[in-house]
Amino acid sequence: MQQFHHVAIIGAESEQSQQLLSLLEQREFPAAQIFPINIDIVEQDDDQEDLDGGLKWQGETLDSADATMLNWSEVSVAWLLSTEQAAIDIAEQARQLGCVVIDMVNANENALSWVHAEVNPEQIAEGLTERWLNCPISLAGQLSLLLHIIQQDVELERVEVNAMLSAANKGKPGVDELAGQTARLLNGLPVEPKLFSQQLAFNLLPEQGEESLHGTGKFEADLAEQSKAMLQSPELNINVSAQHVPVFYGDSLALHLYATYSLDLLSIKEWLSNHPAFELVEQDMVTPVSNIANNDTVVLSRLRQNPNTESGVNLTLMANNPLSGVVANAAKIAETLVKQYI
Repeated sequence: MQQFHHVAIIGAESEQSQQLLSLLEQREFPAAQIFPINIDIVEQDDDQEDLDGGLKWQGETLDSADATMLNWSEVSVAWLLSTEQAAIDIAEQARQLGCVVIDMVNANENALSWVHAEVNPEQIAEGLTERWLNCPISLAGQLSLLLHIIQQDVELERVEVNAMLSAANKGKPGVDELAGQTARLLNGLPVEPKLFSQQLAFNLLPEQGEESLHGTGKFEADLAEQSKAMLQSPELNINVSAQHVPVFYGDSLALHLYATYSLDLLSIKEWLSNHPAFELVEQDMVTPVSNIANNDTVVLSRLRQNPNTESGVNLTLMANNPLSGVVANAAKIAETLVKQYI
């Protein structure tokens, strides 16, 4: 008989909360009761509340829960979607009382491991010791899965990554800022950047590198280090350069993979085309607007031999990460937890 579980969402005001619930419902996750916990509570009148509504589960609107009134020892899983200190404190309390926290926002700065349900599922069992499981950023999860598939039969020694990040990489505020800047510029008005360091509309912004002595930006470091951690390949050389581009939805990685020996392009094509996580497009031109917006598929294209070496291949990975990535991984981790460990 299937067991049903009490679960919670800490930071339920996040735009990813409904995406997570919709995916869990689609995958028939065995939730007995769901407790949404809001951290940023904004006062609004009744009409506005009715307009905005709340989180939906199986056609019903969920009532917000009071974290102080919950019996956390009876809650199996809690997803953390807020970096506010209040949310982290609630998650820590839940963890200490036996609930397993799935951290979707990298709130734990001391995290030593990262979990992807399809790359290193064994880390789920190891993470149960601390009852805190860390989800990698979306592109790190997608990159590590791609490299994991190839490394089953090929020893990679170097990966060059050129990341082109859409406005949606920063969530709805990023999309809103790009839309506002575009409208103002088209009407001959000046823009005042807020979320981005400079004007993003009709522009390209290199990732800022003040975060490290080597000039590496935080995203660049996270993508490389989290990918290597999931692959358990600390020696793998992953070099990342990132730019923010004036695209609303659709992050892109231009990848150059180098192996110890010659690479068989036909074999790599077969491995990738047969994996359900990816869609390999060989003939048509793939773009964020045509193939990625409103699509949760991770698309691979332009797979080709490196013209300078037989041990290298080039390809492009493109994904609408608000619809895929962290949310999908967090749902799959929870499924594995309730099916195998809880």
